[in-house]
Amino acid sequence: TNSIVATLLKKLLESLVLMMSEKDIKEYHDTINRLQKMSNERKETKYIVVHSSESTPKDDFDVNDIDTQHRKDGLFSCAFHKIIKRDGTIQDGRDIQIAGAHIADGSLKLSNKNSIGVCLVGGKSIDGQPDCNFTFKQYTALVTLIKKLKQDYNEADVVGHRDVTDSVSPHFDVTELLR
Repeated sequence: TNSIVATLLKKLLESLVLMMSEKDIKEYHDTINRLQKMSNERKETKYIVVHSSESTPKDDFDVNDIDTQHRKDGLFSCAFHKIIKRDGTIQDGRDIQIAGAHIADGSLKLSNKNSIGVCLVGGKSIDGQPDCNFTFKQYTALVTLIKKLKQDYNEADVVGHRDVTDSVSPHFDVTELLR
């Protein structure tokens, strides 16, 4: 991750400081400041956002499939932190400490920098229409996952993607499921 690279680079450069000129030391500090600004580490978690992959029941995607598609779309990795497969298996996507790429950053309130993205595989019918076609195992896994995440991020509000953007995903009322 960027923060690990920045830390290693900082340690390496610190060992070289004794041999550096004033100009080199200034450039070193400028580089460290730029690297720290590049950090994509999530500093707070105010929201857990539930999405769907907008795929049909026959598309039994897993984190590798979603990661591959997101890389083809120009992302560095899977946009979501957690993936729930059709069989209820919970998979890790993006590192939980790194900001996701699951929300179009336009809102000052909710963004990738303050939320965790959870994706249920499914959400479209065989003919490509929006459909709440998740399995019972997926719903059970989602409830279990949210309970676990709330232990670590107890102040986070749980919302569906549809609750915060112009989207129908995940095709059901997340708050009703979690009551």
